[in-house]
Amino acid sequence: MATMEDIDFGPVRITKGRHKGIIGYYDDNDGNRALVFLGAPVFFSEYVWLPFSSIAEIGNVSSIEIEGFRRANPEV
Repeated sequence: MATMEDIDFGPVRITKGRHKGIIGYYDDNDGNRALVFLGAPVFFSEYVWLPFSSIAEIGNVSSIEIEGFRRANPEV
């Protein structure tokens, strides 16, 4: 099971639940859950609190979804 120490802030893929498959931005945590913006990490983006077991770092993986996210959100 992933923990706060296992995942760096930045782009993540949501792996479970209602938002499964969405690329988001892990920006903060409350110790038990990750704050993930469903889009660019700005004040008007929708966000969700998710257990760490529901997100995975993207790392250097290249895909159409990730590239689309990066192009749509160059500030990230």
